[in-house]
Amino acid sequence: MRFIALASLLALGACAMPDGVTKTITHDNRPTTRFTHCNAFACNSQFGMVFSEAEWGEIGAFFVGTKDAADERDRIALAMSRFEQIAGPKDGTDKDKGGTGLFVLSSDPGQLDCYAEASNTGVAIRMMYAAGFFKFHKPGDQAVRGIMQSGTTFLDHATATIIETADGHRYAVDTWFFDNGGPSFVVDFQTWMDGWDAPGGAAH
Repeated sequence: MRFIALASLLALGACAMPDGVTKTITHDNRPTTRFTHCNAFACNSQFGMVFSEAEWGEIGAFFVGTKDAADERDRIALAMSRFEQIAGPKDGTDKDKGGTGLFVLSSDPGQLDCYAEASNTGVAIRMMYAAGFFKFHKPGDQAVRGIMQSGTTFLDHATATIIETADGHRYAVDTWFFDNGGPSFVVDFQTWMDGWDAPGGAAH
């Protein structure tokens, strides 16, 4: 999660979406040409990354023979972990420690918070979808969860999401809980909103 000065927290309205969660997903992101990858807290530093055809082929290989929507969600989680493993050495995010965030400010190169993680995951999901890897899902909007106090949202965590095309059901795609390239998770969105944390990973 992102370190936020208290004054900034108080300034956020109940419906505010932090810019660091969404700032890269509207870029012209193309995996083997150039895409934007956050490599600092709140996506305040960005790297123009390129995957080789072979590297992008590794991501596509996760989706060969997908059987159904549940199977595809499992494959998305695996593909996201591999995506981080490939991306990390290119911009220093291979040093990222899972669970780093709110009120734990880090200036270490390559250290991400949940806002940067959600932004990077959102870009990756959209590139996978555009490449035709998904049969049963499409990208959803980024999301944040938190608590309300006196009309102000104290943001707790952020995620990318996907939507099952058959029924519109939404799922969180969360890569924050473990170090770079560790397990990623695709979780029912309402379960995630209710405070879900990954077993064995960081907790809020």
